[in-house]
Amino acid sequence: MTILRQFFRPRRPQVRRQLPPSHWVQPWWVERYKEQIKNQKLEPPQSNNVARSWTLTGNLDSSHRIAVDPRGLITVKPGSWSLDWWLGVDQTWLYPAQHGSVRQRLVDGAPVVETVIRVAGGDVIHRVYAARVDGEYIVVEVENRASRPLALALAVRPYDHLGGGRVDQIELNDRTLSVDGDVALICGRSPGRLVVGTGGVDPASLLNQTASTDRSITCETGMASAVIIVPLVHGSTFRSAVPLGYTNDAQVIPKLPSAQQVASGWGKHAVSACRFVLPPGLINDLFDASRQSLLLASTGKDVEPAPGAPPRESTDGAATLMALAEAGYRTTVREILISRAKRQDRLGAVTHRNQDVTGATVIAADRALEVAPDPSLAHALSEFVADGTRWMLANPVDGTAEALIAAHKILVRVGAEKAARELSNLLIPIVKSDETTIEQDENLDVVELARSAFELAATDPPEAWRSLEKLASLASPTSSWPSRVNSNTRRGTGGAGHDLRVTAWFVRAVLRLLVDDQDECLRVAAVWPNQWHAQGVEVHQVPSRFGGVSWAVRWHGDRPALLWEVEGGPSDLMVIAPGLDSTFQGEGPMGEQLLAPAAPQNHDVWAPSDQGGTSSSGSFS
Repeated sequence: MTILRQFFRPRRPQVRRQLPPSHWVQPWWVERYKEQIKNQKLEPPQSNNVARSWTLTGNLDSSHRIAVDPRGLITVKPGSWSLDWWLGVDQTWLYPAQHGSVRQRLVDGAPVVETVIRVAGGDVIHRVYAARVDGEYIVVEVENRASRPLALALAVRPYDHLGGGRVDQIELNDRTLSVDGDVALICGRSPGRLVVGTGGVDPASLLNQTASTDRSITCETGMASAVIIVPLVHGSTFRSAVPLGYTNDAQVIPKLPSAQQVASGWGKHAVSACRFVLPPGLINDLFDASRQSLLLASTGKDVEPAPGAPPRESTDGAATLMALAEAGYRTTVREILISRAKRQDRLGAVTHRNQDVTGATVIAADRALEVAPDPSLAHALSEFVADGTRWMLANPVDGTAEALIAAHKILVRVGAEKAARELSNLLIPIVKSDETTIEQDENLDVVELARSAFELAATDPPEAWRSLEKLASLASPTSSWPSRVNSNTRRGTGGAGHDLRVTAWFVRAVLRLLVDDQDECLRVAAVWPNQWHAQGVEVHQVPSRFGGVSWAVRWHGDRPALLWEVEGGPSDLMVIAPGLDSTFQGEGPMGEQLLAPAAPQNHDVWAPSDQGGTSSSGSFS
């Protein structure tokens, strides 16, 4: 009988995820689609391929990464629902996805996203950031800096930044909003009212109607949407939080840190790795923000270089790990390498998301141990490297030769002479390919452009900087890059909307121009842009195979003075600075030299813009 009851039980209709009807308030990417085709009668596609641009935020050592679109839409549960925000001014409702006076920025370069809309004689600021207080949360707060009171609406929508979603049921219980049975939003104070749409009606069309007594909505077609409305007086801030996981503390709001506290924490984390004082400008701003957002690639146990994009190559993970190592995030890299070693199977392979990352892990481990020697980690990884070498020899793929060379270096480093000798007899020479070329079509591969900038930094620094300047022109106001960009609209057309692989290659390229340890001598200041002329620069504790590198430049008229210090560097170390003085050769791990007079270079790699002052230098303490 039980079987019969289960068989004849009414079955819930299975409806595929889809966008709501066109008369609904749609997400930003749909508005951009309408703008692009200039035909309001055509229905938008069910997936986003015209404006794949967003900004990631999250907590360190967490797998949760939340996307915020350029108008502040938060994708909480991909493929299910998102959280939008609307403003009521004098009985008129403004929707940021459709509004022209919207801008976005980061707080101090950290993954704290502010979306600002100009309205009612001032700004209204929508902030999104991740915080951890006995659980993980996405904090959503809206501050009214306009000249008069407003109404704020937070809307649960059955779509996200990529396409349609599905929401079956929404319920408000005091200050807690639930979606499909899970706590979705905790409000700092009780909402004034709840507006729901039934039968395919968008609640956006009901915002000015008399308040109803509805506290929940159910929709069998998966198009449930509801809006909580709260008054927002001048100078006030409404705070709410989206729990990530099973956390459900209705009293959590007062415990959450402020946006500035979270941004300061990210900044301190970056500075504790290594510190830079560069002249003001777009490249400097992007470099500062990228060194912080690069940490979003780490989930504590592994790396996710491009959340939301299909995997490309296992070497993308290697490049990201090397970027973390070269940027000074030693502990982060160590934990990931150990985690991967523990997951190695009996054949010697290690996989991540069904992709073989054995060779990529060995390559990253070699570079991490090179710039930050760690004998205990090297010995802990030696067995992993030996077993991984056997796997790679039996299962060669593209990049295996490079991985085997890295494995040989690690085996030599730990004193495994016999294994290293046997491996050296099997190594095949690596044939370097031609320089990466970037196809000049309508859709630009931003990952390859960033990779090319890194490769050029070793051979043609001025051209590398020009590539970095092109990358900078493609970055969003929140210092993120999509995987692919339409050259005309400057919006993402494929892959991830915030691709951390681009961030990794960008960081590595800038670092290589500042500190390069690939040759027998240490190269600093490989290029000196015109806008840096007569301005000071400081670089502190950049990891390298020679030791932690610090250097600074101060000017005496038209002559730059270079100071350098390499912690633990060899006594016969040679230092060059071709961007400042191609004839200079310094000796030793510490020194100071007044270089030849310098004039602005012929290659104008930066457009004249920001004028900065000279930074102080002279001591690395």
